[in-house]
Amino acid sequence: MINAALVQRLKQNNISKDGEKTKARVQEIWKAASAAEKQAVCDLSGTAKATVYRIFTTGGISAKLAIAIAQVLQVDPLYLTGEAEQRGTYNEVVVTTLLSRLGYEKLLVEQDKAIRRAQREAVRLQKETVVKNETTSQEKNIKEVSKSEIVTSEDLIVLLQSLEIRAKAGIPQAKQLLGQIKLLLLGV
Repeated sequence: MINAALVQRLKQNNISKDGEKTKARVQEIWKAASAAEKQAVCDLSGTAKATVYRIFTTGGISAKLAIAIAQVLQVDPLYLTGEAEQRGTYNEVVVTTLLSRLGYEKLLVEQDKAIRRAQREAVRLQKETVVKNETTSQEKNIKEVSKSEIVTSEDLIVLLQSLEIRAKAGIPQAKQLLGQIKLLLLGV
């Protein structure tokens, strides 16, 4: 999906290929839309409803409004500009092609980078949450073991493995502690 930040950076230049078709088609689609859908178009495009109504008189539509109307109301943007005869449905490939043709490749690349960055951040946060939950769980288990109980070699292996996992996850204290244990075991 094309996000609001990208849509709002599009220019207000007319991209209509047939003004009469654009007038009629936008008017038909706009009248059939609910109030919530109309507001969603305005929110996505960052424009007022008066800007949409201006299309009814001028027959000119900007890339900003064509993409917003197409995305929210599930219409082919080329149908709105008069380039396609069938109403069709919203298609990300068609939108990307249209924006590339209009000279917005740089904005599309920026959006792709931002999406990938957000996905990486979400994965990182998810990993941190898993590690924190695992650490909390292991700490509870360790606290439950009384001092009088004998720690077996299996217990030590599990503890070292969990410490190694925390160190690989980037927890500084775990890295430091693991390094100290290795030095102790090596007799250095």
